[in-house]
Amino acid sequence: MSNNKLIIYGTIETWEFDSWIIGFNKVHPNIKIEYSRKYVYGTPPPMSTQITHDLSNTGSSADIVLSAISPHLQMQNQDLFQVYNSPERCNISESLKDSEGFWTSIVLLPTMQIYNRELIDIDEVPTSSKDLLDNRWKNRISIHDITLGTFGSNWMSSLRSNLIDIDWSSFINLLSHQNLQLWPLFRHVLGSVSLGKSDIGLTVMFYEYLRAKDKNLPIERLMLSDIPLYISATVASILKTSSNLESAKLFIDYILSKEGQNMIGNNYIRVPAYIESDSKYSISNILPDEKYSIFPSLDVINNTDKDRQLFQNLFKNHVTTDEAFNTDVDKVLKK
Repeated sequence: MSNNKLIIYGTIETWEFDSWIIGFNKVHPNIKIEYSRKYVYGTPPPMSTQITHDLSNTGSSADIVLSAISPHLQMQNQDLFQVYNSPERCNISESLKDSEGFWTSIVLLPTMQIYNRELIDIDEVPTSSKDLLDNRWKNRISIHDITLGTFGSNWMSSLRSNLIDIDWSSFINLLSHQNLQLWPLFRHVLGSVSLGKSDIGLTVMFYEYLRAKDKNLPIERLMLSDIPLYISATVASILKTSSNLESAKLFIDYILSKEGQNMIGNNYIRVPAYIESDSKYSISNILPDEKYSIFPSLDVINNTDKDRQLFQNLFKNHVTTDEAFNTDVDKVLKK
């Protein structure tokens, strides 16, 4: 199979991935990477729909796919991936890779809560999950669409193991009365809060939060006593139908290596999956004393379909595609 070309579909922004290509080509200068940014919100993920469309039309598609664990598991269930146990896989913790070698984490995705400091006085900031149920926050909370059955849904399901003062099912039912704004992308949640379209955002990527702070947007981290920092990951897999298998393996080897992980962690702003990385944006450098939980757990994964149905029955305030992608909400973090 070809060893001078590589096609990758991923959720990393194109301008970010350019630095990954540069790093890889320093080691493998003769391999040309064609990278396409694809979305994964929805069931099935649009990325997998693109892959099946490619295969149906031309018989070939991407060699490698990169996405968050939640939509990635949907694609794995479609039998799209092949096993590759890279020798560099040992750099990644067991909780951040599957046991068989179908996928391995390459980037960590710490997920946090935020509020607009211009809209909420410091003494009025919620301090626990129950505070979110106060009537003041009705219509004023944004979240990654939990009815999609992907990342946001799995985050909400993960709260089962942490809520202390209220039963999870009761909490979900009461939270639905708050008429949460359901956004397709995480940056939309951050944009909504930054622009004052909502007061609170429940699912924001930590790296996007740091970028927003660098832009002096009016947001602060919301610390809730019974909701820890949850961390998921962007993971990588090789497609069964890869036409450039040797190139694909070399890329996986590089991106999982300490060199590749440090390259990721020294670029603005991404958190490498290699926990011991000494790069600028490693988890130990940016959140040195933080207690966190990895998600989705096996229990959450097994309950995805059931919980998605529950969320679809309760939560209805979907933001339109036009409002999400064609307004300033989508632009606050763009270069």
